[in-house]
Amino acid sequence: MLSDEEFESLRNRLEESLEVRIRPKKIKAIYVNSMHHWQPPMTIEVGKYARGLEKDSPSELVLAIFEATTFLVCTQARGIDKPLPYFFTREDVRRVYEFEE
Repeated sequence: MLSDEEFESLRNRLEESLEVRIRPKKIKAIYVNSMHHWQPPMTIEVGKYARGLEKDSPSELVLAIFEATTFLVCTQARGIDKPLPYFFTREDVRRVYEFEE
């Protein structure tokens, strides 16, 4: 998982590079029921590995999830090393779980 400083730094970098406002809440997990037939319903959770974030993508450790106009799922390969995270539409995200403060 990312430290609070790393989380904020990543959030600021994504806001700037994607030119989008990201809500400040810390999301623990999202439940996705995608319109894509190849993608089964799944829960994507920070600190756990997720498979099938994109068609034929490998299993990846989820480091952060952000909410903007879409939901942004960051892994080391997508969002950290490469500037574009995985994107999930609001229509596909059925539930949002926040970290308890």
